[in-house]
Amino acid sequence: MNLLLASSSNITPATSRCGCSPEQVRVLPIGDESKLLDYARSVQAKLRAHQVRAELDASTDKINGKIQRAEQMKVHTMLVIGKRDLEANAVSVRVHGKGNLGAKPRSEVIGEILTAIRERRS
Repeated sequence: MNLLLASSSNITPATSRCGCSPEQVRVLPIGDESKLLDYARSVQAKLRAHQVRAELDASTDKINGKIQRAEQMKVHTMLVIGKRDLEANAVSVRVHGKGNLGAKPRSEVIGEILTAIRERRS
């Protein structure tokens, strides 16, 4: 399917951008505490409410493994959520090929993602 998509739109899987990829955002909680998972689910739900293709990696794997899998799948944006992010109502942003962009307020990140997707669609 990726080959068909790539040939029909001149976008290769390696260069696909946030607006074109099957999974635009992956939410990666650090740990499996219920409060942390609930916060991660709320971030995912907020994104999905705006038609963003977002998935949650709620596996018990270590965060490095979660990030590595997301990078291999060429997920454009990864939102890493730890205890500090939960307490600050923030998320730590990672972008495929660019690395860690640091922690930002949750609402600001969601707004930036929506703006980026809108710009790519127009």
